[in-house]
Formats: sequence, C-alpha cells, structure tokens
Amino acid sequence: MIEERRPDDPIRLWVRDGPTVASSEFVERTMRPIPRMRQRGSWRVRLARIGGPASALAGAAIAIALVAAGLGALTGGFDAGSTPVPTPDASRPTFQLELLGNQVGSYRDDPAALTATCRQASDGSWRLLYGGGDPYVSIDLLVVPDAAGGPAAAAAEIFAGPAYLRFDPGLVRGGDPAGRSEASVDIQPGPDATTFVVAATTPDRTTGVDGEPIEVDLTVVCPT
Repeated sequence: MIEERRPDDPIRLWVRDGPTVASSEFVERTMRPIPRMRQRGSWRVRLARIGGPASALAGAAIAIALVAAGLGALTGGFDAGSTPVPTPDASRPTFQLELLGNQVGSYRDDPAALTATCRQASDGSWRLLYGGGDPYVSIDLLVVPDAAGGPAAAAAEIFAGPAYLRFDPGLVRGGDPAGRSEASVDIQPGPDATTFVVAATTPDRTTGVDGEPIEVDLTVVCPT
C-alpha cells in the first residue's frame, strides 16, 4: 500500500527536522527589508547588524515565514506567476525626498511599504513614520507648530539608500549643537490633506560622524 503524501509534507518535515541555525548570508538577505535605524542619541536605538550565524530562534522565525508562504501558494493564496500590484491608499502619506551634496539621491514613497503613517498629536505636532521601498528609505519626521504663531520647527532622522542623516536645530527632540544644522518647514493645510515642505542643511552622518553638508528637500502630504 502506497502512503498518500500531501504537497506540503516536505515543508512540514523541513520545519520539524530542519536546521536550527541559519547562515549569516541567508538571514541578512531575509531581514534586509526590515527597517534599520541609526543611533540618534536619546531617541533612537541602533539595530545591530547580523554578523554571525543566527540563533535557533531566528531560524525558527524564518522557517515559520517560509511555511506561511508555501501554504499560501499551495492553497491558491496568490498566483506565483504574477506580480502583485499595490492598490493606492488615499489614507497613506506620500513624500518626495531630494538629497544634494556629498550624498545625492531622489526618493519617493512606495505604496507597498509596510510602515507609512502620519498623525497629529493632541499638542498640535505632526509625526511621520515611513519605512520601505527599494532602495530602502526610512523617515522619522516630527513637525512642531509654534504656539505663539512663529515659524514651526522640524526634526528628522532619515536613512535613504546609502545615506544617513539627522537634524534638529529647533531643539524639539534632543536638539543639535548650535550651528550644526538648519531647517525650516512650511505647513500648508488643505481640505483633504496637510502638506509639509521641509528644507534643511545638515552634516552627512553616513559614516557615524558628521561629514560634509547635505541639502535636504522633503515634501510630505498627510491625509486628514
């Protein structure tokens, strides 16, 4: 009698009896799309880069992800021969980022990005959090209007392709030393969205220390 085998049996056996340690190259390739933030003093923690073999826990997490993908394909969850097309979401923020100087680049939001939120807090400040795209871009932007009617202040931490930078001349989030950076933000309210136009000059922080200045032009549209 021939024992009947299910199509997903090889996957289940791999998870049950497979390796408990994944190679560094495999884990790095798998984890690459996950947001990685540089250290920003008191308000950002650096995620350590994986340099050696992953632990059994990381291997198990990867195995679970593989099983989920395999079972989805077997049950018709998606068409393996087609590429999904993201559906535009009017509730998601959008942005256009231009860098000029030692680091040059032009970046836009990716509709498929896993992290894309923009919210206004009860104190009137706005916070944009974005992470996604290829090349990968992460933006953590805080805009604080002036209660007395003066100019708003902006602080940001940006990882775009190979470039990393941060600025906070308005001292709204830890602060920069005097003269380190300059930033201005124009807030443009609208019936369906609020637009923020940020212009900044800040040192290139890609190497971990302040380098040559980078000009930053960032336009963010937050649906309201």
